[in-house]
Amino acid sequence: MSDLLEVKEELVSSCIGECHGTFGELIQGVLPSGRHFLVTLPINVKSVVEYMATETRTVEANFHNKSKSVSAVKKYLQMHGLHPGGSLRFRLTFPAGKGLSSSSADMVASIRATANYFKLDASPEIIESILREIEPTDGVMYDGVVSYYHREARLEEKIGRAPRLVIISADRGGECNTIEFNKNKQSVSLEMKFEYEAMLAAIKHAILNNDLTLLGRLSTRSSELSQLSNPNPHFALMNQLRADTDALGIAATHSGTCLGLLYSIDDPEHLAKASLALNHLTSRDIDCNKFLSI
Repeated sequence: MSDLLEVKEELVSSCIGECHGTFGELIQGVLPSGRHFLVTLPINVKSVVEYMATETRTVEANFHNKSKSVSAVKKYLQMHGLHPGGSLRFRLTFPAGKGLSSSSADMVASIRATANYFKLDASPEIIESILREIEPTDGVMYDGVVSYYHREARLEEKIGRAPRLVIISADRGGECNTIEFNKNKQSVSLEMKFEYEAMLAAIKHAILNNDLTLLGRLSTRSSELSQLSNPNPHFALMNQLRADTDALGIAATHSGTCLGLLYSIDDPEHLAKASLALNHLTSRDIDCNKFLSI
């Protein structure tokens, strides 16, 4: 995976906004009601954006591929009856198309920077109402782990703080287009929908009770089911490494390109286990990385 990109420029009468990413989802699926949901896994990557008002009548960004963030800020300015000009400078970002929520994090950070500049509110509810008009999003505007109706951009429930995890990621390469992925009309059986419903209830219990064994089992099952719609060539290897290194389980970026092995930071052997997995992936020339939950 490419390194984090940092842009260093002078700040001039501007304000900063930030938003973390998420390592895909602990689980993602469809409920018997037909609603598509996911449960987030927030990690230690973030988007940091600087906003400054300008006399122009448009919003500009220092990267050409940030049109969604530009649209989000335009909508926020319009919502508050503000002058429609501004400048966005992306000072820290992370790779797109991997399932780490970079696009959503960019938009959230951009709105927060704009709100900070004008000393206005940018509650999660306001932010998601804006993102709802642009693309599916996954709840990164909320702190901690949440269950979220991503195709609707609506919160299902705030669950709690993320468990303390190390994630060793294997990236199959390329990019996955979130918008195109969420247009997928693949049929999900009623039996599977009821399984997802049970998994959602169980993952909430696991997080609230810090039951990492249950959490790992549920996340692995969701990763396994995700192979039906977004197959990853590294799944068999990661499943073997899960057993060989005594990982809690596997997490998937369900609409991305990565699979991750989960290790508890409270396990005194987690560093050795994670290093063993990382070295094994590196020896096979698999693009890999290490993340921490937050």
